[in-house]
Amino acid sequence: MKKNIVFIVGIFISALLSAQITITSSDMPDENDSILVSVNSTIGAADPSLTGVNYNWGFSSLTPATQQYERFDAPSNFTSPFNFFFNPGNTSYGRDNYEFASLSLPGGTQISAAYDFFKETSSQFKQIGAGYTVNGIPIPFFYSKVDIIYEFPMDYLNSDSCDYKYGLNIPGMGYYGQTGHRSNLIDGWGTLTTPFGIFQTLRVRSTIKAVDTIYYSSFGMGTKISRPLKYEFKWLAAGMKIPVLKIDANDIGGLLNVSAVRYIDSMRTEVPQVGIVENGAINPELSVFPNPCVNEIKLKYNLKESTHVKIIISNVIGETAAEVADEIQIAGTHQKSIIIADIRLTPGVYFLNFQTDNYEEIRKIIVTR
Repeated sequence: MKKNIVFIVGIFISALLSAQITITSSDMPDENDSILVSVNSTIGAADPSLTGVNYNWGFSSLTPATQQYERFDAPSNFTSPFNFFFNPGNTSYGRDNYEFASLSLPGGTQISAAYDFFKETSSQFKQIGAGYTVNGIPIPFFYSKVDIIYEFPMDYLNSDSCDYKYGLNIPGMGYYGQTGHRSNLIDGWGTLTTPFGIFQTLRVRSTIKAVDTIYYSSFGMGTKISRPLKYEFKWLAAGMKIPVLKIDANDIGGLLNVSAVRYIDSMRTEVPQVGIVENGAINPELSVFPNPCVNEIKLKYNLKESTHVKIIISNVIGETAAEVADEIQIAGTHQKSIIIADIRLTPGVYFLNFQTDNYEEIRKIIVTR
């Protein structure tokens, strides 16, 4: 009897351990990836700090305030002067810093935009530099100490830390820089539910202590400003490129104050689409049916004028699964039938991207058996 109990317990423990996933560099973005995310600054009554072993995180009630794409630009697409400093030899890709809004400094100096540069290797994912737009002038700079965001492979209870540092000389003002300490802990694993779906995840909690340094050359003096303690709660799933869910929060008086929420999502046409072109005057009234589909999906749309039409089907992480059309089409009503077997789609969730010269629309499609 004891042997049976030990055997059963052994099977249970083995099954439990096998349910854990491992995240490697192959699960990170590739250049030119573009992933649709929903954005908000609230999670309601949910507590992002809760975690554990084989934990079930329920965030299905999240709602977006806006939607946008996280785009990972190839170094060959960087604009000047970024392309001179960050090139394919030292950079994997760049991305807009969505968390940065703007910064006004004394003397009329305005920092209005930020862009981050990353290097991905088999052992690390790190930020190596950034670019700010200062009074309309783009200024790139390297970190003197890089910010190591992930170390691979990632497994439950792994921990790591790094000190990072950067600074830049600002024309007409002096100097702005930041030093910081990042501590990462994989503090849980289990099932995450969001409005987009259900995922097996590792949960990463990052704690960031940062200090800003500002020096005013005209006054010959500077100051250091400690930022509130920041937490990043990230849920990573195999092959999803970016966190399926990321919640940023600051420690204000010992309490967590959520500042930003981003999660991979499908198109929600009822909310503002940031950077996603939609124009009712040229809306082709696209119909996609049946949806869900089994063997075939049909498209119907009306073009107001002759235009270039491109129709692509991609998977949930932005990889192209099939190119349906890439051609000039005349004005009028068009119908197209897509045979699922012909384009070799397996059951799952996909996105149909319909583009003309001055219009773009993305539809979520579901293929079933």
